[in-house]
Amino acid sequence: MRFSVFLSILFYSTFAAAEADLTNSSDYFQLERFPGSYIVQYDKKDENYRLILGSLKKIKGVVTPEKERRVTGQLTQITYRIPELNTPDEAFSVLEDQLIKLGATNLFKCTGRDCGSSNQWANAIFRYSRLYGLEESQTFATYRLNNKYFSLYAVKRGNKRVYLRVEVLVENVIGMEAQAEQGDGIPFTGKASEFKALVKYLKENPERTLWLVGQNSSGLTYRQQLDKANDQVMALKTRLIEQDIGAERISLYSLGGFSSEQRTEVLIFIE
Repeated sequence: MRFSVFLSILFYSTFAAAEADLTNSSDYFQLERFPGSYIVQYDKKDENYRLILGSLKKIKGVVTPEKERRVTGQLTQITYRIPELNTPDEAFSVLEDQLIKLGATNLFKCTGRDCGSSNQWANAIFRYSRLYGLEESQTFATYRLNNKYFSLYAVKRGNKRVYLRVEVLVENVIGMEAQAEQGDGIPFTGKASEFKALVKYLKENPERTLWLVGQNSSGLTYRQQLDKANDQVMALKTRLIEQDIGAERISLYSLGGFSSEQRTEVLIFIE
């Protein structure tokens, strides 16, 4: 038994020492790699990123996630080769545990065939064919940490090689005034800094009014979801009134769980 353990350690050490990272590549500074793994693909660029929040489906020949959204920012892509003595789950769990300890919020996770076609993940989503593997071995998850989005994908190929993909998108954050001028809904997550920026903007622009749109899919029924969404926007309106923002400037609307994109519980539209 001890001899077999010794052989495993020897093989592991030889494997780790024999392989080197791709030139000019590096780990993402907040995440430690799986022991013995090495980088085989690396890229860093500005991107209008496709954030996947649902399993892949193929509709009329087009690969479409059940849910997704676009996020603009700086994207780092890293693909690791994992020692073959280890499984995709083991490699995935090591990085996922680090994200959880950092306080990241899970936005979506799938495993095995529930994720959809591995071929489509590899070629349509990640555009890196080495990630095409056995569908029953795959795991994917997306996490959010402040203005960063982390996507992890692990898979085992038919030749038994194991790969782990890490993508980190650092979202471009713009001020309240710039967001208001875009005319899109501004996600409100409840942070003190967001509330302070909103109050400041409204006091500096007394002619502007706003709609608070509530979204919530946590209830068991549509009525419960609508009730929770109503409570959310009413609570925010009350907070704004307490800061001397006139009630006549604030309109409320609730979508409950009927929204097709549950990015946040409250969206703010400024007129």
